[in-house]
Amino acid sequence: LKMRLLPEKVEVQQFIMNNIPMIIMAAGVSSRMKDSSVPKAISQNLINQSNERVKGFIQAGEGNEPIIFYIIKNCISTGVKNFYIILSENSDEFQKYLRKLEIKLSIQIKFGFQNFYGKSKPMGTADAIFQLMNQYKELMGKRFMVCNSDNLYSSRAIKLLLDENSYNSMIAYNFDCLKFSEERLASFSILKIKGKFLEKIIEKPDMEIIKSYSEKFVSMNIFSFKGELIYEYLKNCPINQKRGEKEIASAIQNMIDDNKKSMVVFPLCEHVPDLTFKEDINKISKFLN
Repeated sequence: LKMRLLPEKVEVQQFIMNNIPMIIMAAGVSSRMKDSSVPKAISQNLINQSNERVKGFIQAGEGNEPIIFYIIKNCISTGVKNFYIILSENSDEFQKYLRKLEIKLSIQIKFGFQNFYGKSKPMGTADAIFQLMNQYKELMGKRFMVCNSDNLYSSRAIKLLLDENSYNSMIAYNFDCLKFSEERLASFSILKIKGKFLEKIIEKPDMEIIKSYSEKFVSMNIFSFKGELIYEYLKNCPINQKRGEKEIASAIQNMIDDNKKSMVVFPLCEHVPDLTFKEDINKISKFLN
């Protein structure tokens, strides 16, 4: 009897794995993109997009799809078919594009909307996921992945998170492999890893902290969470006094302070193209071509 049950159990597990959704955060106001200088070889169309659209909706170079398309394609290649996309209220054009994409790629997209509470910018990444979980209660009882809409994550990174069933997990990128300048390091979260677990995550570290790390691993905001475990930490996430935001790094730090071995880390050495400044549009275009 046990021998007959085993294959069924494996099939059920496989089915659950393929149902793990990806949450893509795309409700930011892209202030650094809008304020950045205009590089020489960029079309007026792309300049307009970089000044008016959220980063995930900016075309990855003239003639290319917006960057979110390529993130979704890499998710699909690992078996992910369900997506929750967090948007701001004034995102009609983006929503229309995503609805077309849903049909084109045979996927399911659910929209979540981040309330800015009357402010000019959102309250941060932890607040974005917290609001989404309140809008879709099913997320409280299941595992899901989360990523930004402006970093082109590889299928390999997504697959690593998909295959980890027992813990919350995240990708720790070796900073030397990312091909970014040292100055950019201060805009990431730096990670302290003990064995295979995350011990400390420091959002936007200063140079003194950065220099104290010989091997530098950083977060680029791609995670897998157990909804029932992370929810309370998102709900009770403190506001960062300097930036006035509830940051996912703070929620994670509080979680690992309470549960030492709750976040598994997968070190990865690869370049992740990202859209932060206007000059990055051409770089992503070259990468894709």
